[in-house]
Amino acid sequence: MNYIGKKLKSLRQELGLTQTEMAADVISVSFYSKVERGLNDIGTNDFLKILQKHDVDPKDFFNDYENKKESKKKLIILINKFMKVAYTENNYEMTKIIKDFEKINPQTPFVKFSIMLAKLIVKTQDKSGLKKLTSDQKNSIRNLIFKESYSDEEYYRIILIANLMQVYSVDEATFFVKNIIRRYQNINKLDKKIEVALSVLLINYVDWCFKKNKFDLCKEPLNYIKQMPNNIELAFSKILGLYFAELIGGNKEKGENIKEVLYESGYKSIVKRM
Repeated sequence: MNYIGKKLKSLRQELGLTQTEMAADVISVSFYSKVERGLNDIGTNDFLKILQKHDVDPKDFFNDYENKKESKKKLIILINKFMKVAYTENNYEMTKIIKDFEKINPQTPFVKFSIMLAKLIVKTQDKSGLKKLTSDQKNSIRNLIFKESYSDEEYYRIILIANLMQVYSVDEATFFVKNIIRRYQNINKLDKKIEVALSVLLINYVDWCFKKNKFDLCKEPLNYIKQMPNNIELAFSKILGLYFAELIGGNKEKGENIKEVLYESGYKSIVKRM
């Protein structure tokens, strides 16, 4: 791979764009793909047009700034902090984290999506907030699901989507989940972080279906979770999966026993939502 192609790919991943979005109608997607792979040389004018389309200064393109690396570290830390308080309903802490999100520079598309989704999570702590979402907001989340996968950001994207499962109708959510399961159908080759993210997403989907009495839709995701490795990181999701499986199977008493154990273990806020 040549230097320009490698740098373009790195920039595209940093911006959270697909190859189609990165090419920006300046050159064909197939030609751009070959540029990234070092099979084609891009002309100077086309190269500068692509940078201009994405508001990237040529000087920035050819230099690795430490502040960019530092910004990415801050973003990861903030998302991790947000996930820890997402279920606590502590709006003060969540609002504080969102303000820190907004200070990150540069405000790449992924950072902007993170801010939007974080705000929606706060907003939808109140169930009535789900009804106030605009079509544009819903479409933005839909676009996140089908964007190209890459590096650690895929993990954070799945986690954020998981927290907004109930933004959609069960039919819409089912369409998304089936596509995600298809994308990660080879369970044995999943990265550990992706495993955790997927387990959270699928449990939230099952919970949504359960509340809507769509028990038949729970079978595939529950089976997927059951097939996941029996490691400690997935223990909580597997326990919740067992809880829903028992209830759907008519074993209400066993389900309530699992619920009681979770409550006594300190997961009171989650149990209240079950």
